[in-house]
Amino acid sequence: MIKRALLVFAALVLGYSLFLRFAGVDWDTTQHLANGNRIKAERFAFDHSADGGTVIIGSSLAYRLVLDSFPVGTANLGFGGLSVYDGLELIRRSGRKPKRVIVETNILFREPDRAFLDALFQPGLYQIRERLPLMREENQPSGVLFGWLKQRLLQGHSPSAVSDSSAGPSAVLLAEHRARYAEVPADSVQVRFVDMLAQGIKAVEGSGAEVVFFEMPIEAELEESKLSARTRALVRERFPAHRFVRADGQGWRTTDGLHLTKPEAARFSGWLAAAIGAH
Repeated sequence: MIKRALLVFAALVLGYSLFLRFAGVDWDTTQHLANGNRIKAERFAFDHSADGGTVIIGSSLAYRLVLDSFPVGTANLGFGGLSVYDGLELIRRSGRKPKRVIVETNILFREPDRAFLDALFQPGLYQIRERLPLMREENQPSGVLFGWLKQRLLQGHSPSAVSDSSAGPSAVLLAEHRARYAEVPADSVQVRFVDMLAQGIKAVEGSGAEVVFFEMPIEAELEESKLSARTRALVRERFPAHRFVRADGQGWRTTDGLHLTKPEAARFSGWLAAAIGAH
């Protein structure tokens, strides 16, 4: 009985491995936010072609950036619920050597999630996933099936045809953000985070990367809040020799005051690529 079960298991593994190899799974297999973060991180860590390319580092605000306007092979390490420090640390621990790193500056006062990268780089399992794509997050059978069904349902619908929301951001969420953005952390906290950012920037620049800072557009009242103004000033004070680009005053629409709608994220992606001279 055990031998038969093992043979069936081996046949299933082999069959699924062949399917992944020859079926050309090119659809989005993301099932939820944490799963999407892990897929992004694994793709970057295991992709040696990322060396010499462009990498976007950010939080959930940059998560929706569309890469069509950027050079082929650009990686978006905008992680939902995480921080720029997680992306910078991923570059360091993976050993990748990008040519250009574009760093979002909106959310600097968020602690890095050590457990996120520790789980990715777990000794033994990391090496297995690197050599066996079958074991990677993006190739989970449930995700592959979910992505295929989603692709079939959306077939014939262009992303640009998706209607944007005209109702404006959620009033409840906007009120929460308004209260939070009216305060700034203590000076000692600000210094600690900016020092941590400087260490991450120094590490990637030490590998030969050019670093450019950018600010994701948010609701105008939040852009001019105490927290946004202080964050912007800190970046410019600590990194005066670096390029810093932002697209203010263009009426960007968000879902909650912070996160751009999908059409707006696509529009800003094109603006950002042009602003930094992506090509």
